[in-house]
Amino acid sequence: MYDVSIITVNYNSSNDTLNMIESVKSKTTLNYEIIVVDNNSSLEEYKKLEVIKNIDNIKLIRSRLNLGFAGGNMLGFKEAKSDYIFFLNNDTLLINGVIDILYKDCKDDDSIGLISPQLFDENANKTTTFRYFPSVAEKFFGKGFANFIATKKRYNNKKEYENIIDVEVVSGASMFFQRECFENIGGFDTDFFLYCEEEDLSKRVSDSGLKVCFEPNAHLIHLCGKSTGRNFKVEREFIISYFRLVDKHFGFIKKNLLKLHIFLKYLFKANKNETNKKLFDFILEKDKQKYSLRNEQKMSDE
Repeated sequence: MYDVSIITVNYNSSNDTLNMIESVKSKTTLNYEIIVVDNNSSLEEYKKLEVIKNIDNIKLIRSRLNLGFAGGNMLGFKEAKSDYIFFLNNDTLLINGVIDILYKDCKDDDSIGLISPQLFDENANKTTTFRYFPSVAEKFFGKGFANFIATKKRYNNKKEYENIIDVEVVSGASMFFQRECFENIGGFDTDFFLYCEEEDLSKRVSDSGLKVCFEPNAHLIHLCGKSTGRNFKVEREFIISYFRLVDKHFGFIKKNLLKLHIFLKYLFKANKNETNKKLFDFILEKDKQKYSLRNEQKMSDE
């Protein structure tokens, strides 16, 4: 039995995965296993991972179909053999003993269901690690009003903290769970292909009565800040996931107000460029799921 199962999903970024594994090795004292799920990368990229095949505490799983972020992580979870599960993006690097710290936090306080470390970019600048769950009050009247009417303290994610705090949503790049909590809430909802998984998971942990926490003393680099051009299909996928999220967690009035907000947001942006115009047109589509990237995935031969 391991102390922690670390699960990561690789998609055509094997060098990142290998670098992440090396950082785990150098910064972790616990007895851990690493489960790498290759989400139907090119054969060339997959073969780069063969160097880890014969390492005892590392398991490599090849999916011949891109299952998306949620599906890939759930495939890895099926192989996990510990009471604590760390879903860790492959484009991350441990700065300090992140896994040891999060493990101790959960051991010391069994009311923590999900906890996440402080993230930094590749230039060692702190980045946003936690945020608020979508709300009608915030979307229409701003954070100040939402904070004023909140029934529990809402922390400012721009400030620095010294101790663990309770938050609403943590970053999907690094989510450390009690296994029992993760199983009790049903794990990742695999109907999300990309985006909004962390909002959904964090909300379900909170609804179960356990805490979602931010640990400012555990430090992790997340390399997602690399510059990329706008991609219409990826931005469209966010809209698909966001609509699913609000349909799942809000009643009729609130979910439609949140949809109205995003409708108005893209309406005002529609004349700025062609991508925004196409995204606005897409919001008017009734059956958004049929446009998901999930439907474009093809099974590979190897």
